[in-house]
Amino acid sequence: MVDYTKILQNLEFVNISTDEFTIFEWKPPRSLKSYILDLNVVKQNPVSNIFFHLSRGNMKIVHIRLENLIYTTGSNTEIQFQLLEALIEQVSKVFNETYDIDSYIKYGNFSTTVFNPFKEEINKIIKDFNSLDLVNEIMVPCRVCNTVLPITVKRSFIENSESHPVPLVYIHKGHAILCFIDKNYAVRGVELVNITG
Repeated sequence: MVDYTKILQNLEFVNISTDEFTIFEWKPPRSLKSYILDLNVVKQNPVSNIFFHLSRGNMKIVHIRLENLIYTTGSNTEIQFQLLEALIEQVSKVFNETYDIDSYIKYGNFSTTVFNPFKEEINKIIKDFNSLDLVNEIMVPCRVCNTVLPITVKRSFIENSESHPVPLVYIHKGHAILCFIDKNYAVRGVELVNITG
């Protein structure tokens, strides 16, 4: 079994913001890095309920706007985007179960230090990630590399899909493959796809 807790030790930050200010930020112990410029880029995107991925040099960033909040996480390039998405989904769920954030935002006059205890919740999510059963690893053949690739797929991606098999694009070493995954996480087909941008 994959030890996602160990993989998640590559996290750089978790941030929860409004368009105006940061409500909560978690960083690994002893991290003095700032991600203000990355967060400003994220805030420029007004679209809700869709995950966006950014590759910034030696870092991957995933963000989503859900109602009044923007959830963002960054890691080194070792973590796959689907794992970061699953982490954000869990952080959002626990954060909204813990705090009535709409009330805080509505009244506006609050100190963000009230959310400092949530750092322990992030640590707990990371520590217990394997037992949360939020992701599944599938093995996908790549005929370009002539190898089998381990790909992390979040369960909500498959379980919430309206039809199966579900298509998933995986970019790997300068090329991309399109995988078709059924509801039992079996790979039903793989195609090489062109990349542009």
